[in-house]
Amino acid sequence: MIKRVKANLIQYKVLLENFSFLSVLQISNLLIFLFITPYLFRTLGKESYGLVVFAQTIAAYFSILVNFGFTVTATKDISIHRDNKEKTSQIISTVLTLKGLFFIVSLIVISLLVLFIPLLNKHPQVFLLSMLFCLSETLFPIWYFQGIERMKYIAIINIITRVLSSCLIFIFIKESSDYLKVPLVLGTGTVTGAVIGLSVVFKRHRHKFQLLSISDLKRSVKENIPLFISNVSSQIYVNANKLIVGSFLGMQDVAVYDIADKIVGLLKVPVLLIGQTLFPRVSRDRDVSFVKKAMLFVFTFFVVVYTGVSLFANPMIHLFSGSVNANAATLLRLLAMSLLPICLGLFFAELLLVPFGKLKDYARMRAFSLFIYLTLIGLLINFQLIGLYQLAGVIIIVESFVLFYSYFLCKKNKLI
Repeated sequence: MIKRVKANLIQYKVLLENFSFLSVLQISNLLIFLFITPYLFRTLGKESYGLVVFAQTIAAYFSILVNFGFTVTATKDISIHRDNKEKTSQIISTVLTLKGLFFIVSLIVISLLVLFIPLLNKHPQVFLLSMLFCLSETLFPIWYFQGIERMKYIAIINIITRVLSSCLIFIFIKESSDYLKVPLVLGTGTVTGAVIGLSVVFKRHRHKFQLLSISDLKRSVKENIPLFISNVSSQIYVNANKLIVGSFLGMQDVAVYDIADKIVGLLKVPVLLIGQTLFPRVSRDRDVSFVKKAMLFVFTFFVVVYTGVSLFANPMIHLFSGSVNANAATLLRLLAMSLLPICLGLFFAELLLVPFGKLKDYARMRAFSLFIYLTLIGLLINFQLIGLYQLAGVIIIVESFVLFYSYFLCKKNKLI
């Protein structure tokens, strides 16, 4: 028995180490969130806090363009060619070049939106400063560290920069009028972390940046189009509710929705950690049985988690917002219902369809889910039924569809 345990520890040493580093990172993020969110919520007030969240959500959409599916494909390619320095340098150069070009396009587009859309040109600075987040997404080579299965770099860099940014938040954010400093401080911190990450890649790991031909760049873009479509499809409905709330209900309701949504996001962290840790290994070894074991653990875990959310929604809302809000507590219970389909769907989609090269099926599934989301939102708008609870219900329906359809695709492709 002891020998078997030792053998398993040796076999999965890298996985356990990576999972541990990512766990430390997420625990630190949780602690930072516990301190920062209630402070900003109270200091800025619902209106200014909601405006900051609204701007961050728009920046998150541009990060979809910047990432262009590289988080998946580059991680997979690096994991396969990690022992070939020339090939990995080529992959790194391709990804950074294309991300840089997409960021320039994003800056041009957000500038035009700020000029011509009334809701945005009332507060142009907050939207432009929020693009610092997009710049950090451009530069930070998380896909490289995941590919070589060295999550410690991700953890150490992020913890240091986020702790420093959080300290600056308490120093410089003192009243509602300081809302512009929020994206500036947080954005500067993430960009600094990204620059440190790049220095590790090029100085410590001695990779060289290569100038690539246009044909090579075009080929890479073409290969990533299915995943880009998938990311657009999934991220639109993940973040769109905040934009819809801001447009139809106001920034105060954005603040309420964001608190509940952030708590649900934190509860998803354990399974996302498992996904990030397993993806390079599954891409290389294609061990379906290992994925199934992890899936069973996640199912059990989230049954317990949802029970806890149902019982303690009110104190959780009070903890994160600093006030009691019955609407937010009910919204939290509803959004938490999406946890199970989201997490199980991740296994069927990201840990089976993608590593086994079923990218077209994966893209089709994500496109269908976006169609369902847009159809349901269109019906709510048409019948003037837009509300926080209704939008949460739409998320539950869409995520349930993703789970069942990705399961069907896995059965169809004989992956399970």
